[in-house]
Amino acid sequence: MGSLRRVKRVCVLASGGFDSSALIADYLDRGFEVHPFFARSGFYWEKAELHWLKRFLRALKGRRLKPLTVADVPMNWIMGDHWSMTGRKVPSSRAAWDSVYLPGRNLLLLGQAGVYAATHGVGVVALGVLKGNPFADSSPKFLKDMQSAINDALRSRLSVEAPYTRLSKAQVSKRMGQLQTRFPLELTFSCLHPRGLKPCGRCSKCGETRTKLR
Repeated sequence: MGSLRRVKRVCVLASGGFDSSALIADYLDRGFEVHPFFARSGFYWEKAELHWLKRFLRALKGRRLKPLTVADVPMNWIMGDHWSMTGRKVPSSRAAWDSVYLPGRNLLLLGQAGVYAATHGVGVVALGVLKGNPFADSSPKFLKDMQSAINDALRSRLSVEAPYTRLSKAQVSKRMGQLQTRFPLELTFSCLHPRGLKPCGRCSKCGETRTKLR
């Protein structure tokens, strides 16, 4: 990459799960400078999530992979004694799709990441929304509206991207196998009720991972 060519920068909303981890590796493979962004909100699973995310990023390495930013975006004032905070009555792998909805999650995430990106010279904020995501705060309209709101508020030219919205988890997995950048799948983590640093194997997220990576 020539010295006169401006490197594209992207802030990826990272959770340590398969989707956002794939997005980080994908953008690196495409020549972007990647700024991973983790929001710490007080959820039951975050300690394990952050542990595995840090391990994943250490395994990726690379000069275009920037240090992880951990932002405090507390949600306990919204969620109260919700299962996401207490770890009690966590939705199982048989639970309805809407049982894992967290009110306002993407609204707060994109707001925080947008401010970070706009004030650090990063032109893109990206999140790993997959095909079939049913939640309103992951819809193309919502993402477009958030992009406009961030740019209006900060007088910026930020883009909000969700490049996997037409791909299933299995299709993203296949895509990862074609990257030049190593993708350490074994270091990704997604579980609502971890046992220490290990997945429970019974929650909705564990069930989704088992099913959709096949």
